[in-house]
Amino acid sequence: IFIMSMPIASIHESVDLSNRFMVYIGLIALAAGSIIMYFAGKKITSPILSLAALSERMSELDFDARYTGDSEDEIGVLGNSMNTLSEKLKETIGELKTANNELQKDIEEKIRIDEARKEFIANVSHELKTPLTSISGYAEIMKSGIVKPEDMPRFSEKIYNEARRLITLVEDIIKLSH
Repeated sequence: IFIMSMPIASIHESVDLSNRFMVYIGLIALAAGSIIMYFAGKKITSPILSLAALSERMSELDFDARYTGDSEDEIGVLGNSMNTLSEKLKETIGELKTANNELQKDIEEKIRIDEARKEFIANVSHELKTPLTSISGYAEIMKSGIVKPEDMPRFSEKIYNEARRLITLVEDIIKLSH
């Protein structure tokens, strides 16, 4: 039988040395792992943060913002899709602005035409009412018998002239409507 004997102090010294070595190696591994994790996390999160900033700019209607990453992974596909979306939204909003401007012009034209129509109707009403009032007034005077027989031809002439004026106005309106 072979018995080996070693002093205990020497074993304790080896164990202490081994423990210190393990602590140092553990600290170095922890520091190296932290540094590697920091850079790996930054590489993963920076494109996501870039996409978040891009989406915020797009929500403020800044469609000139573009994703500039060149990766071919899911983030790159999402970034390219957001670029396409931004371009299409820019074109669509441009078309909508153009259509809105044209619509605004059409509305302004309709308002102008409506105002002209109202003014025309007011003028026509006034122009038609004047001869009708004269005809009605002369006819009423003649009906009441206040007119002397010698004034009858003059009153009849005035009624006839106002009726002719009224007919001319109506004919003008008919021509205008055509």
